[in-house]
Amino acid sequence: MSMLGRTKLLFQKHPFLMNVASYGTIYVSAEVAQQSLRILKESKTKSIDWTNVGRFATIGIVGIAPFLFTWYRCLDYALPTVTKIVVAKKVTADLLICSPTTITIFFAGMGVLEGREDVFAELKAKFWSTYKLSCCFWLPAQALNFALLPPYTRVAFVGVASFIWVNVLCLIKRQEFADPKKENLELTEKAGKD
Repeated sequence: MSMLGRTKLLFQKHPFLMNVASYGTIYVSAEVAQQSLRILKESKTKSIDWTNVGRFATIGIVGIAPFLFTWYRCLDYALPTVTKIVVAKKVTADLLICSPTTITIFFAGMGVLEGREDVFAELKAKFWSTYKLSCCFWLPAQALNFALLPPYTRVAFVGVASFIWVNVLCLIKRQEFADPKKENLELTEKAGKD
């Protein structure tokens, strides 16, 4: 049996574990790729931040993968046929429910893992721009996914597309944002010193 055949069999026999492993790998790979590019571009960055890589792994394994696995199972159960109308319904549901949920899991989860006082601060600052970008990316990807692929490959396909998307998220994550609580704390501390 070929490597592709064995992989297909593993996904069919152990879909949850395979998808969780895939997502952990995708999130780690994307973050390592982004950090490696930064090391090449910036002289001040000397090595991989493995703590941050661990955060990405945790989000991929504990947050995103279980949600997506359940989401696609429920979506396929609710809308089992593959017609143009059903594909349109699935893509719409994906953009209106799945995308906002995964963006929330990502930013709020990272806030928790980073030990932020306001775990939702970055989510509030970056949600709409990230959501709009995700719609531009995921609309064609999910139309292809729902129209052409069998159910047991859907999360894997989304995983490949996600590698590209998570690289985008890594870039968005690195963008500075205004954290009102942090700014207020800094102003209070500064006022106390004056």
